[in-house]
Amino acid sequence: MTVHAPPLTRRALVAGSLAAATAPLLVGAPARGAAPTPLWLGAADPGVIDPAYEIGPPVHGEPLPELSAVPPRDLARLAPRDPSTPGAGRLGGPTRRYAGTASVPFQFRYDDFEIRELPIGIEPYHMTSPVPLVDPGVHDSTGVRMVRLGGRLYDHPVAQAQYGLHLMEAHRITGNQAYLDRARLQAQRLVDRRRLRSGAWFYPYPFDHRLHGGSDLYPAPWYSMMAQGQALSLFTRLYQRTGETRWKGAADATFASYLLPPVAGQPWGVYVVDGLLWLEEYPHPKTVRGDRTYNGHMFSAYGLYDYWVLTRNADAKLMLQGAITTYRDVWEKIRVRHWRSRYCLTHGIDAGQYHSTHMFQFLQQYAITGDTFLAQLADLWYTDYPPYGVKGTVRFSSGTHTAYKFNSAGTVTARTKMTLARASAAPSGDRVKIMRQTGIWYAITAGTLAGYYVQEYSPYRYQVGICAGFGYKLHRPGTIAVDAPAAYSIDAAGLMKSVPTTYRVGDQVAIDGRSVLNGREHVRLVEGPYAGRWLGFGTVIRR
Repeated sequence: MTVHAPPLTRRALVAGSLAAATAPLLVGAPARGAAPTPLWLGAADPGVIDPAYEIGPPVHGEPLPELSAVPPRDLARLAPRDPSTPGAGRLGGPTRRYAGTASVPFQFRYDDFEIRELPIGIEPYHMTSPVPLVDPGVHDSTGVRMVRLGGRLYDHPVAQAQYGLHLMEAHRITGNQAYLDRARLQAQRLVDRRRLRSGAWFYPYPFDHRLHGGSDLYPAPWYSMMAQGQALSLFTRLYQRTGETRWKGAADATFASYLLPPVAGQPWGVYVVDGLLWLEEYPHPKTVRGDRTYNGHMFSAYGLYDYWVLTRNADAKLMLQGAITTYRDVWEKIRVRHWRSRYCLTHGIDAGQYHSTHMFQFLQQYAITGDTFLAQLADLWYTDYPPYGVKGTVRFSSGTHTAYKFNSAGTVTARTKMTLARASAAPSGDRVKIMRQTGIWYAITAGTLAGYYVQEYSPYRYQVGICAGFGYKLHRPGTIAVDAPAAYSIDAAGLMKSVPTTYRVGDQVAIDGRSVLNGREHVRLVEGPYAGRWLGFGTVIRR
């Protein structure tokens, strides 16, 4: 069974948003019910990543800022560049450079991307609110982040480095010295547990790990370039913040781990596969093979970026360019059309929540390089599957609505109909796609339809207000596709108002974000007389 929705007019959308302002809170009785099981984590679907098996959780994107975070003084320096062309080696494709210097013992393809130093607000790991000063996570008596496995606490390099970066951001936001002191503790634990190979520092995992929860055992100690990269970012930022030379030394020794060729049975993490440089999140501790994990590769590359900002090291830039080239050039192998992307190249399993992580990583690469092709890939990922974790209030118009339950294969297991004499609303715990079904679906968590999914169908069913948004970080060039499109504003209650614009087909505009407003996709203008207002998604061709 496939549910279809007819097209809607803009007038109908605005009328629906006006009605939403007076809707009661819940559909039917206010009884609390169980939320629908997340279909991408169903136990019956062994091909889905369970984040409990991974060494680092997927990272939520920052909320859409009020307006672009790029300071006016940096607009010219950070202006977008024409899109690059992926697909090295294809007939008629672009000429590629090959890396290889006395200090970089790898031969790999790379594009000569411009690498930009980013202002505060659009750099990797930027946060807008601090983590709690009282740590709710697992930690030891000294305040160092740990992981509990089988009732025992273990050190966890990614968790410690990632928490340290969050603490650094909290210190920047609040100025509270306690955050900085605790960040030092995370960094010092990494230093204290380091293993050396040819002078380079590696950060071991002291517990056995089954890759993707399967039969591929990684006996302790094993290593990860995701840990190396996040530790490199932490050490670099601690040195920048404090001026303490010990952190510069730690950063130098960690960067040295990127310049070692792989050797079976020794700490390693960098290798070349099919001419592309990989920063391996799961290098096997006994043999030279790995997972080619998409998100972990780029988190490792952020360490190269931070180290380059500090040192302007040419080898760090070269390897960062190689890492971004890899991320871009394998996109077709990672993508699954109209669904979540793959987690890795070696096993090709479903990325689950990490699909959104990939999306935000494309946007970060767009900020670092200005290459609009990377922003186009973020948009493509967004269209294939929406950002995860979107919660809100779903408005139901008067009339009849059908709700469904599905199994992990997308087969309908239950359905119910409800007829409303007037508009109403209910809370949603997620906004998702469902296997073998069309459109976007809301997971209703309370009221008459608790435990069911309903299809997004504006203006009859939609999440009220702005949701599922992300910022492009840089101003994104666009071209107006229709004459005199309406520009919209929207308030916290979901009330949309429009003004006519003077734009004509072919006019150039700049946008800084994409979101769903009352169930319809829009992009936000960031410059000109309508800055801060929204245009319908189809009225702007994005470059």
